[in-house]
Amino acid sequence: MIQHKDLYRNFIIECGVGSNDIVSSSPDSYISYLQSVSNLIGSDINPITLRSEADISNIARNLEGMRKQKTIRNYCSAMRKYIAFVEVNGL
Repeated sequence: MIQHKDLYRNFIIECGVGSNDIVSSSPDSYISYLQSVSNLIGSDINPITLRSEADISNIARNLEGMRKQKTIRNYCSAMRKYIAFVEVNGL
């Protein structure tokens, strides 16, 4: 589960993610990436579990071998946006 999912989606749209999409929706991809991370680590994504670059590094390290590096980089991008969302909203 992703805590504040709808607010996060609005935040990434306001940041311009997906503004040039033609075929698929980048905001939906970001949500999907975070949901995959949540499933893989067996924990919710929320402002407590994901609040710093160190959290991203630890999660990425734990995912090595479970997914391709490109996929893990995509996960990291979505996680960084989530941290920015948390910081901007004071969560």
